[in-house]
Amino acid sequence: MEWLYEGSTVRKTLQAAIAIQLVTLVTCYAIWVYQGCDPFMPFISDTDTNPVSGVPFTIGFSVSGLLMALLSWQVFHLRSDWIATNSGASRLGLLNASSAVAAFLAGVCTIWIAFTPWNEQLALHLFQAKLIFGGFVLWAILSTVLASEMASLDARFEEVYRPRRLRTAFVVVCASLMGLSVLQYTGASFLASASFESYLEMVELCTDLSIPEMSRAALFEWAMVLGLIAVVETGLHEVSLLTSDE
Repeated sequence: MEWLYEGSTVRKTLQAAIAIQLVTLVTCYAIWVYQGCDPFMPFISDTDTNPVSGVPFTIGFSVSGLLMALLSWQVFHLRSDWIATNSGASRLGLLNASSAVAAFLAGVCTIWIAFTPWNEQLALHLFQAKLIFGGFVLWAILSTVLASEMASLDARFEEVYRPRRLRTAFVVVCASLMGLSVLQYTGASFLASASFESYLEMVELCTDLSIPEMSRAALFEWAMVLGLIAVVETGLHEVSLLTSDE
């Protein structure tokens, strides 16, 4: 199993995860629009309610979730090796483990949500979405802190930390604005699935998504997910540094 942790293998996993996520997003949105649905602005999960765009949604996010879960373990292993061979880095073990667990759980939930259209199981879907977004945002933050700590021990990791810090900040801002926009629509019942039922009826018709607050929230969701993909991309350089002695 050692081949799983080789630099070339981990980089291929990263590249595949990025490519599949981007292709899935573009394909789902393109089909949604082609089917005559309102282009501005569906949530990503809205595209799973359409029988046609729901197919690439299920395939794409189940595969990308699997790859992200795998990556969490691969990168954890590489970082653990680096921590073990660098004096003063032992304090980073818990941070590394926490980051890996957050990414793994979010990846598993991504696979799960791919088979849970929210027009069929609304409450469960919302629960899964909160775990996914919470897990990946936490992973991005922890990975950024970890990169900062690694840079304090090895200046080369500053090249990973700088772009990751900016991209993670963008993700956090988008996540916050998405939450605020949804809160404007739902009010105090933000966590109750019943608050989304009237919106879901509109999504199932799909031709008119005319709730401004939800359209803004959906736009911020897409931006947040693209930001998370950009954070994943910073892993390519990190892996190169972690495996530079291979």
